[in-house]
Amino acid sequence: MNASVSKSGSGGRAAANLLSPLNVWGLSLGCAVGWGAFMVPANIFIPTAGPLGTILAMALSTGLLLVIAYNFCQLAEKYHDDGGIVAYTRNILGSDHAFLAAWILLIAYMSILWGNATANVLLARYLLGDIFEWGYLYTIADFDIYFGEVSATWAVFLFFGLLACYGGSLNKHLNTILAVVFLLTVVILFTALFKQTGTDVFYPLFQSYTSPTAQILSMCMLAPWMFFGFEAVTHACNDFNFPSRKLFPIVIAAVLAGGLIYILLAAMSIMAIPAEFSSWTEYMAQRPGLDGLAGLPVFHSVYSVFGIQGLAFLCLSIASAIITSLLGLYRTIGFLLQYMGRQEVLPVWFSRGAADETPRNAIIFVMLLSLLIPFLGRVSIVWFCDVTTVVGSVAYGYASLCAYKTACTEDRPLAKKLGLLGVAISVIFFFCPLLPGLLLGGSMETESYLMLAIWSLVGFAYYWYTFKTDKRNRFGHSTSMCIMILFLNFFASSIWLWQIMKKQLQQAANGSINITHDNIAMDSTIQMVMILLILLLMADIFITIKRRERQIAQRRHQQSEINIARNTFLSNISHDLNIPMEAAQVSIHQSLENCAICATCPEENCPRRIPDRLNTCLWQLDAHTQHLGTLIGSMISQKGITTEDVKAGSAKVHQLLRHTKSMDWRHVLQHAKDLFTMQMQEKNIFFDAYPIELPHPRVIGDEQRLERLLINLISNACEYTPAGGGVMVTLIETGAAAERATYELHVNDTGTNIPPVIISHMAEPEPFDDEAVDLSGLCIAKGLVQIMGGTLKINTLPGQGAGKDIIITLTMPLAPEPLTEQP
Repeated sequence: MNASVSKSGSGGRAAANLLSPLNVWGLSLGCAVGWGAFMVPANIFIPTAGPLGTILAMALSTGLLLVIAYNFCQLAEKYHDDGGIVAYTRNILGSDHAFLAAWILLIAYMSILWGNATANVLLARYLLGDIFEWGYLYTIADFDIYFGEVSATWAVFLFFGLLACYGGSLNKHLNTILAVVFLLTVVILFTALFKQTGTDVFYPLFQSYTSPTAQILSMCMLAPWMFFGFEAVTHACNDFNFPSRKLFPIVIAAVLAGGLIYILLAAMSIMAIPAEFSSWTEYMAQRPGLDGLAGLPVFHSVYSVFGIQGLAFLCLSIASAIITSLLGLYRTIGFLLQYMGRQEVLPVWFSRGAADETPRNAIIFVMLLSLLIPFLGRVSIVWFCDVTTVVGSVAYGYASLCAYKTACTEDRPLAKKLGLLGVAISVIFFFCPLLPGLLLGGSMETESYLMLAIWSLVGFAYYWYTFKTDKRNRFGHSTSMCIMILFLNFFASSIWLWQIMKKQLQQAANGSINITHDNIAMDSTIQMVMILLILLLMADIFITIKRRERQIAQRRHQQSEINIARNTFLSNISHDLNIPMEAAQVSIHQSLENCAICATCPEENCPRRIPDRLNTCLWQLDAHTQHLGTLIGSMISQKGITTEDVKAGSAKVHQLLRHTKSMDWRHVLQHAKDLFTMQMQEKNIFFDAYPIELPHPRVIGDEQRLERLLINLISNACEYTPAGGGVMVTLIETGAAAERATYELHVNDTGTNIPPVIISHMAEPEPFDDEAVDLSGLCIAKGLVQIMGGTLKINTLPGQGAGKDIIITLTMPLAPEPLTEQP
């Protein structure tokens, strides 16, 4: 499939569920910007960098994120897959790194989903008082858990989870409308406030106790947290009703809209400060100790100027932000889990969806899992969201690295530079928030480091399970991925241990607690246990890899011995066969000469006249023996194609291409037709082979290999097609450029369908595994297509006798036309 064409025309999603550019813009904005946009600017941005510092930091962050956006949009254009960054990583870096990318995206997306869904608890406490504060359960990190608030959060999870499952096309329209409402309400509120307050409220422009440069860079490093989720559109590539090359401008519009929202909400937080404060610096310094709306600067500004009507308008904006985030993230996580199910990383249950291909099972799983989250408390969710800042940069790093490798392969200088720049940006985004005290106001909480360490341990444990149960040898090929997780666990747990010990020592110095050796030993033991578990799992993985390598080496040695014995046998027997074959060809040629003499005899009604049908049969027999002689010569000189040659990609396979020469497609098709016409007639099967559109019939290729390819495919079709059926071979030239042309060879029959397991293996980029699929004409055909640099695809139709269509796509150099027409 052309990467620039959407799936809308290929029997994918129903037309009603396809996404327009505006739908994709709303999805990107909704997943990236939510409840946090109304809180964090007043809590972190303005207190740390001031109004101008926040604006400059947002502008710089937007520019850096657009580099990341360019990289994953380039990949989305090339790899049209709902797996998004995970699919790109798998195709380019392998399944090991794809697993890490998937685990990162899952924890990040779920953290944002949980953060937005539990925001109703905070909003209710500020605006509705204690209406849900009934059924006290316990307290976590000084946050009281009430069953009333748990029930309210459950209602949010269930309602939007079921809407994501069963909403159909309503979801995309609702998400788009609310994304537009979100942006417009913020712009309208800011404009109205600005008219009332003017610009004097923004002075001083920066905080006074640090340098403006440090303020700007510190806030800029929070970009992965601020914008993470805007790449969720890569999980919707199969739903676009437009070419994927148009994705980048749409993402630019979403990122710019998100940056504008952050800037406007940050400005609104100080446009109407309480009367008892003389400037925003004093207000922000005292804000953590304020109660009611005064503790929510954006809410206070709107309410103090426009009253309850303005507050209601602001709540509409907040509701729009939360709903777009929930709908978009439920959808995105569902497609991510569905992709992991299809790749057999998760149980196959996750890969099943509804009739409209909504990943219903995966969304239901996320919805039910989320019902446990309210019991952790709102503060715990903040710790999860802190992790997004770090892990989000890893996902962006993978996207940029894949874009760089792809650009190197395709030799695109600008794309290579932007790919490397994206990797550098991601590395900076990763380390700056992770190092405590490096950023102004942006350090992670102590508990967030523990969450990160636990996440890495759980992820590696599941990777170990996936590696041990992998039947296709896809995992365990990257030591760097294991080292990355070990480093992340060790680094995060070490900083957690350092910070918690520092806190305990400070409290002990103040006399608030009595620290003992047991307290320190317990925390150290937790870190040691986590690291030890990862090391044990890594050791088991490496031992298993070594065992597998020994088994592979033994199988290769056995295969080598078998190949040597087989090649020796083929060489000997082919030499012996060549002698009677030459004798048979001499006899056939003599018979043809007699037929020619008989045809020129003037005697009419001669009883000894040789029938014309016998003459035709002798000509076909001559063609058969010539082809068989060619194969025998190939067996003598090349010993055939071995499975090990195809798997290893050895130099011998490339040497097989030395037989390329000028050839005519029409001769190849006619030869195949002559070989099988009588056999098809005996089985009462309709058969024909002809070109449909062939502006350039002459190419430079391996005619012998093409004939062998056709013989295997037509032979299979003849064998499995019942009497009364049909076999059709057609050739279409699909395009030509730069002295090369692309051809599609279709072998269509009405025989029995190919089992799905064989079709799935045919779709894999790797050659066949002998243990998975028996070698047959289809396997030989795939090996030949791979050697010639083409692709083989199987389309089957449901129903008995509906048949199948095997499509071989080859790109071949054009050969000059002969000066005289060949007879």
